[in-house]
Amino acid sequence: MLTRQQDGRPVYIESLGKVDLTALHKITSQERMIQNLVCEYEKMADPRLPACSRKSGYLLETSCSILDLKGVGISKATSVYGYLGAVSAISQNYYPERLGKMYIINAPWGFSGVFSVVKKFLDPVTSAKIHVLGSGYEKELLAQIPAENLPKQFGGKCACEGGCQLSDAGPWWDKQWVTEPKWAKKDGGNAIDNTQLPPPTQGGAAQAPIGLDPSAAPAGAPAGAPQPQPHA
Repeated sequence: MLTRQQDGRPVYIESLGKVDLTALHKITSQERMIQNLVCEYEKMADPRLPACSRKSGYLLETSCSILDLKGVGISKATSVYGYLGAVSAISQNYYPERLGKMYIINAPWGFSGVFSVVKKFLDPVTSAKIHVLGSGYEKELLAQIPAENLPKQFGGKCACEGGCQLSDAGPWWDKQWVTEPKWAKKDGGNAIDNTQLPPPTQGGAAQAPIGLDPSAAPAGAPAGAPQPQPHA
Protein backbone atom coordinates (compact mmCIF):
# COMPACT_ATOMS: atom_id res chain seq x y z
CA MET A 1 0.00 0.00 0.00
CA LEU A 2 1.14 3.59 -0.58
CA THR A 3 0.39 6.83 1.28
CA ARG A 4 2.26 10.08 2.06
CA GLN A 5 4.54 11.34 4.84
CA GLN A 6 4.42 14.66 6.74
CA ASP A 7 6.73 16.37 4.24
CA GLY A 8 4.94 14.92 1.21
CA ARG A 9 7.22 11.94 0.60
CA PRO A 10 5.53 8.68 -0.45
CA VAL A 11 5.27 5.85 2.09
CA TYR A 12 5.40 2.20 1.03
CA ILE A 13 3.87 -0.35 3.41
CA GLU A 14 4.24 -4.11 3.15
CA SER A 15 2.77 -6.70 5.54
CA LEU A 16 5.14 -9.65 5.26
CA GLY A 17 3.40 -11.57 8.02
CA LYS A 18 0.36 -11.98 5.74
CA VAL A 19 2.45 -13.39 2.91
CA ASP A 20 3.14 -17.12 2.74
CA LEU A 21 6.58 -17.00 1.13
CA THR A 22 6.87 -20.79 1.16
CA ALA A 23 3.67 -21.09 -0.91
CA LEU A 24 4.78 -18.25 -3.20
CA HIS A 25 8.05 -20.03 -3.90
CA LYS A 26 6.04 -22.95 -5.30
CA ILE A 27 4.65 -20.79 -8.11
CA THR A 28 7.40 -18.21 -8.51
CA SER A 29 10.92 -17.48 -7.31
CA GLN A 30 12.58 -14.96 -5.05
CA GLU A 31 14.29 -13.55 -8.14
CA ARG A 32 10.91 -12.67 -9.70
CA MET A 33 9.74 -11.19 -6.40
CA ILE A 34 12.86 -9.02 -6.36
CA GLN A 35 12.14 -8.01 -9.98
CA ASN A 36 8.68 -6.87 -8.87
CA LEU A 37 10.31 -4.83 -6.10
CA VAL A 38 12.64 -3.25 -8.65
CA CYS A 39 9.60 -2.25 -10.74
CA GLU A 40 8.17 -0.52 -7.66
CA TYR A 41 11.46 1.30 -7.13
CA GLU A 42 11.39 2.48 -10.74
CA LYS A 43 7.80 3.69 -10.35
CA MET A 44 8.88 5.48 -7.17
CA ALA A 45 11.53 7.33 -9.19
CA ASP A 46 9.05 8.20 -11.93
CA PRO A 47 6.17 9.12 -11.69
CA ARG A 48 5.63 9.04 -7.89
CA LEU A 49 8.44 11.21 -6.53
CA PRO A 50 8.18 13.85 -9.29
CA ALA A 51 4.41 14.14 -8.68
CA CYS A 52 4.96 14.48 -4.92
CA SER A 53 7.63 17.13 -5.58
CA ARG A 54 5.30 19.17 -7.80
CA LYS A 55 2.50 19.08 -5.25
CA SER A 56 4.80 19.90 -2.31
CA GLY A 57 6.58 22.68 -4.16
CA TYR A 58 10.08 21.39 -3.43
CA LEU A 59 12.29 18.50 -4.51
CA LEU A 60 11.61 15.11 -2.91
CA GLU A 61 14.05 12.31 -3.67
CA THR A 62 13.46 9.71 -0.95
CA SER A 63 10.60 7.60 0.40
CA CYS A 64 9.70 5.92 3.66
CA SER A 65 9.09 2.16 3.93
CA ILE A 66 7.21 0.26 6.63
CA LEU A 67 7.60 -3.51 6.83
CA ASP A 68 5.06 -5.14 9.15
CA LEU A 69 6.24 -8.49 10.53
CA LYS A 70 3.10 -9.25 12.54
CA GLY A 71 2.32 -12.94 12.09
CA VAL A 72 5.87 -13.92 11.20
CA GLY A 73 6.43 -16.99 13.37
CA ILE A 74 9.23 -19.50 13.53
CA SER A 75 7.90 -21.38 10.48
CA LYS A 76 8.17 -18.23 8.32
CA ALA A 77 11.22 -16.70 9.94
CA THR A 78 13.91 -18.18 7.71
CA SER A 79 12.25 -17.24 4.40
CA VAL A 80 11.23 -13.77 5.61
CA TYR A 81 14.68 -12.94 6.99
CA GLY A 82 16.29 -14.15 3.78
CA TYR A 83 13.92 -11.95 1.74
CA LEU A 84 14.64 -8.95 3.97
CA GLY A 85 18.36 -9.43 3.48
CA ALA A 86 17.94 -9.54 -0.32
CA VAL A 87 15.64 -6.49 -0.30
CA SER A 88 18.09 -4.51 1.84
CA ALA A 89 20.94 -5.38 -0.51
CA ILE A 90 18.96 -4.22 -3.58
CA SER A 91 18.09 -0.98 -1.80
CA GLN A 92 21.66 -0.17 -0.80
CA ASN A 93 23.39 -1.31 -4.00
CA TYR A 94 21.05 0.13 -6.63
CA TYR A 95 18.74 2.67 -4.97
CA PRO A 96 20.68 4.13 -2.01
CA GLU A 97 19.36 7.62 -2.74
CA ARG A 98 15.69 6.51 -2.66
CA LEU A 99 15.49 5.19 0.91
CA GLY A 100 14.82 7.89 3.48
CA LYS A 101 13.80 5.66 6.37
CA MET A 102 12.67 2.08 6.83
CA TYR A 103 10.65 0.97 9.84
CA ILE A 104 10.37 -2.73 10.63
CA ILE A 105 7.42 -2.99 13.01
CA ASN A 106 5.92 -5.80 15.08
CA ALA A 107 9.33 -7.45 15.01
CA PRO A 108 9.05 -10.81 16.83
CA TRP A 109 11.20 -11.81 19.77
CA GLY A 110 14.75 -12.48 18.71
CA PHE A 111 14.46 -10.57 15.43
CA SER A 112 16.78 -7.76 16.49
CA GLY A 113 19.53 -10.28 17.19
CA VAL A 114 19.08 -11.99 13.83
CA PHE A 115 18.83 -8.75 11.90
CA SER A 116 21.94 -7.37 13.58
CA VAL A 117 23.83 -10.08 11.70
CA VAL A 118 22.22 -8.99 8.40
CA LYS A 119 23.06 -5.35 9.09
CA LYS A 120 26.77 -6.19 9.27
CA PHE A 121 26.67 -6.77 5.52
CA LEU A 122 24.98 -3.42 4.84
CA ASP A 123 26.61 -0.06 4.27
CA PRO A 124 26.62 1.96 7.54
CA VAL A 125 24.65 4.77 5.84
CA THR A 126 21.91 2.33 4.77
CA SER A 127 21.99 0.57 8.14
CA ALA A 128 21.39 3.86 9.97
CA LYS A 129 18.15 4.36 8.01
CA ILE A 130 16.63 1.06 9.21
CA HIS A 131 14.76 1.13 12.52
CA VAL A 132 13.56 -2.11 14.14
CA LEU A 133 10.54 -1.57 16.39
CA GLY A 134 8.41 -3.95 18.42
CA SER A 135 4.69 -3.55 19.00
CA GLY A 136 4.94 -0.04 20.48
CA TYR A 137 5.59 1.71 17.19
CA GLU A 138 2.58 4.04 16.86
CA LYS A 139 4.20 7.15 18.39
CA GLU A 140 7.26 6.81 16.13
CA LEU A 141 5.17 6.36 12.97
CA LEU A 142 2.77 9.20 13.79
CA ALA A 143 5.75 11.51 14.24
CA GLN A 144 6.58 10.83 10.58
CA ILE A 145 3.20 10.24 8.93
CA PRO A 146 -0.04 12.24 9.39
CA ALA A 147 -2.74 10.24 11.16
CA GLU A 148 -5.10 10.72 8.20
CA ASN A 149 -2.53 9.05 5.93
CA LEU A 150 -1.63 6.17 8.25
CA PRO A 151 -3.93 3.11 8.15
CA LYS A 152 -6.02 2.46 11.26
CA GLN A 153 -4.33 -0.89 11.80
CA PHE A 154 -1.08 1.00 12.47
CA GLY A 155 -2.58 3.60 14.80
CA GLY A 156 -3.73 6.14 12.22
CA LYS A 157 -7.13 7.26 10.94
CA CYS A 158 -6.96 6.24 7.27
CA ALA A 159 -9.63 3.82 6.03
CA CYS A 160 -9.37 3.63 2.25
CA GLU A 161 -12.37 2.50 0.25
CA GLY A 162 -11.74 -1.15 -0.60
CA GLY A 163 -9.09 -1.43 2.12
CA CYS A 164 -5.75 0.29 2.60
CA GLN A 165 -3.94 -2.96 1.72
CA LEU A 166 -4.59 -2.37 -1.99
CA SER A 167 -4.32 1.40 -1.92
CA ASP A 168 -2.07 3.29 -4.31
CA ALA A 169 -3.39 6.73 -3.39
CA GLY A 170 -1.20 9.72 -4.14
CA PRO A 171 -0.67 12.76 -6.37
CA TRP A 172 0.77 10.48 -9.07
CA TRP A 173 -2.86 9.82 -10.08
CA ASP A 174 -3.73 13.51 -10.30
CA LYS A 175 -3.30 14.99 -13.79
CA GLN A 176 -2.47 18.31 -12.16
CA TRP A 177 0.80 16.89 -10.76
CA VAL A 178 1.75 13.89 -12.87
CA THR A 179 3.37 13.57 -16.29
CA GLU A 180 3.80 10.41 -18.31
CA PRO A 181 6.90 8.54 -17.08
CA LYS A 182 9.74 8.11 -19.53
CA TRP A 183 9.57 4.31 -19.30
CA ALA A 184 5.93 4.36 -20.50
CA LYS A 185 6.71 6.22 -23.72
CA LYS A 186 6.93 4.02 -26.81
CA ASP A 187 9.60 5.19 -29.22
CA GLY A 188 9.14 3.76 -32.72
CA GLY A 189 7.67 0.51 -31.45
CA ASN A 190 10.75 -0.29 -29.37
CA ALA A 191 8.82 -0.92 -26.17
CA ILE A 192 9.52 -4.28 -24.57
CA ASP A 193 6.82 -6.90 -25.15
CA ASN A 194 6.94 -9.07 -22.05
CA THR A 195 4.37 -11.50 -23.48
CA GLN A 196 7.00 -12.94 -25.82
CA LEU A 197 9.34 -15.77 -24.93
CA PRO A 198 12.80 -14.64 -23.82
CA PRO A 199 15.76 -16.01 -25.80
CA PRO A 200 17.15 -19.33 -24.54
CA THR A 201 19.90 -19.08 -21.99
CA GLN A 202 23.23 -20.71 -22.66
CA GLY A 203 22.76 -24.44 -22.44
CA GLY A 204 18.98 -24.32 -22.05
CA ALA A 205 15.67 -23.62 -23.74
CA ALA A 206 13.60 -20.47 -23.49
CA GLN A 207 11.48 -20.05 -20.39
CA ALA A 208 7.84 -18.98 -20.38
CA PRO A 209 6.47 -16.19 -18.22
CA ILE A 210 4.34 -17.23 -15.24
CA GLY A 211 0.88 -18.44 -16.22
CA LEU A 212 1.76 -19.77 -19.66
CA ASP A 213 1.11 -23.36 -20.64
CA PRO A 214 4.31 -25.28 -21.55
CA SER A 215 2.36 -28.09 -23.26
CA ALA A 216 3.11 -27.03 -26.84
CA ALA A 217 5.84 -25.11 -28.65
CA PRO A 218 5.13 -22.53 -31.36
CA ALA A 219 6.44 -23.00 -34.87
CA GLY A 220 10.05 -21.97 -35.18
CA ALA A 221 10.59 -21.91 -31.42
CA PRO A 222 13.57 -23.70 -29.86
CA ALA A 223 12.96 -27.31 -28.95
CA GLY A 224 11.24 -27.58 -25.61
CA ALA A 225 10.13 -23.95 -25.62
CA PRO A 226 6.60 -23.43 -24.19
CA GLN A 227 3.74 -21.72 -26.02
CA PRO A 228 1.25 -19.28 -24.46
CA GLN A 229 -2.08 -20.90 -23.66
CA PRO A 230 -5.00 -19.39 -25.65
CA HIS A 231 -7.46 -17.44 -23.56
CA ALA A 232 -10.88 -18.99 -23.08
